[in-house]
Amino acid sequence: MMLLPVLGLAACSSPQPTRYEQVQYQCGEQALSIAFDRQAQTVQFEQGEVWYKLLLAESSEQQGDRYSFGLTELWVKDKQATLAQQGATVLTCSQP
Repeated sequence: MMLLPVLGLAACSSPQPTRYEQVQYQCGEQALSIAFDRQAQTVQFEQGEVWYKLLLAESSEQQGDRYSFGLTELWVKDKQATLAQQGATVLTCSQP
């Protein structure tokens, strides 16, 4: 009877570590580094001394991926990224 609980524990797997894909963008004179977490469907980046974590809100082949939280949105399509706050574009970026 003691064998069953031990076998049950062996079948449990530990959670996988978060794997970020770091992508560099150039936004005019400014660089923007975005960390994509595909598993959690989030992005993280620093802009203007503030750290942002946005959630995937929409994804389509035509328009790309839209990440948002509150009044901040990040659109990513192909090698382009556009950051908007309160509906106004703040940065337009591309991968070098």
